Amino acid sequence: MNADIKNELHQLIDNCDNELLLSEAKTLLESEKEIKDWWDELTEEDKTLVMESEAEYEKGKYISHKDLMQQAEAWKKK
Repeated sequence: MNADIKNELHQLIDNCDNELLLSEAKTLLESEKEIKDWWDELTEEDKTLVMESEAEYEKGKYISHKDLMQQAEAWKKK
């Protein structure tokens, strides 16, 4: 945690007289408690699948959306 940023925020808040802005900042800071990392919500199986997918992508084993749509159109015509 960067103490300089916290100190700057304290100063900005202390010098702010805009009640609406202060209320919005309070709401934003309070909502931080509710933010969950989507990764932590995944099962171990899902995490493994995501990591495998990333590895395949980095190896160039993927198809673009455009190419996939073209393949789907060709398949529908059969």
